[in-house]
Amino acid sequence: MSAGERERCAPLFCYPRRMHDFSVISAGVGPIIVISAAGLLCLAFYNRLTAVVTRLRGFDRERLQEQESIEKHGPEADPALVAEHLAVLGMLREQTELVRRRAHLVRRTLVCLLSTIIALALCSLVVGLGTVWSSLAYVAVPLFVIGLGALVTGCVFALQELRLALAPIELEGRFVSQLTQQ
Repeated sequence: MSAGERERCAPLFCYPRRMHDFSVISAGVGPIIVISAAGLLCLAFYNRLTAVVTRLRGFDRERLQEQESIEKHGPEADPALVAEHLAVLGMLREQTELVRRRAHLVRRTLVCLLSTIIALALCSLVVGLGTVWSSLAYVAVPLFVIGLGALVTGCVFALQELRLALAPIELEGRFVSQLTQQ
């Protein structure tokens, strides 16, 4: 391509003749790959959030049933039976709190993952526009770093949530073991 042809050709519509002309495409690939990974993680964590919310609703129903059982027997109820229902209520309250903490961690994870997608989508846009306005290339790097920072933060929240995942089941297992040994 001659110098005259190059001046008449808009940068976005010229066929690249040299290898460094592909740098815009290769610079845009990194953010897109991370966006895909963050999207898959979002899908998994939205499903996880749904399961956690469903379990919270189940705990609320169980707590209401236990409370109704106490009220149904009234003041003349056997104190041992009331104590057992109160113990179940206490265990359900603890489980609810643990699962609620997990729900908050999943939500924080999703916020970070969605922030990653936004930052890296903007990064890709800026890289593409950088072919027309070269000064925009300096904006792409901070957006990429922000996106990766949000991804790492989201993964830290995911690890914390994973650490808490078995706590309600362990609590329930200990409680059931105590009830069955009596």
